[in-house]
Amino acid sequence: MSRLGTLIGDSWSQRVVVLGTLALYAGLLVTDPGVARASFEGGLSTVVHLATTIVAAFFLSSAIGQLLPEDRLGEMLGASASVHEVVGAGFVAGLVPGGPYAVYPIIDRMRERGADTPAVLTMLTGYSLISVGRVPYGLVFFSPHIVGIRLLIAGTATVVVGVGLFALGAARRES
Repeated sequence: MSRLGTLIGDSWSQRVVVLGTLALYAGLLVTDPGVARASFEGGLSTVVHLATTIVAAFFLSSAIGQLLPEDRLGEMLGASASVHEVVGAGFVAGLVPGGPYAVYPIIDRMRERGADTPAVLTMLTGYSLISVGRVPYGLVFFSPHIVGIRLLIAGTATVVVGVGLFALGAARRES
């Protein structure tokens, strides 16, 4: 990565966020320096508060990614997968911490190794809804009660989606 990429990001989406933030703060410095300072201090406080959690989440994500038996999961989640395996795939994906750049390649590798469409879609759903990697962030801002209810709703929705996709896949195979 170039020095410029390190400063403002190496993708356009990163650059939009970084440059947009710089433009906003430049505007605030001109129009209301007090708000600019208070905003900066608030953001810095959040970064300091989250720093250890973020670092731990990166290490946890890396370890789980290494421990997943991708070849075996791909075999289990093919066209002959049971409804329990399809739903289980959603829960496994929900347990994988990390962003899409870490998780999507794992799911895609499972698809390449034989995971059928219902399992792949349930994994994407479970990852998006459950996403235990977000639990530490949620606990910073919300009570454990709120985070727990979010996980309960996400888990229930993953089961419903997995069962529905399994049924659609079974109907497709029978026709």
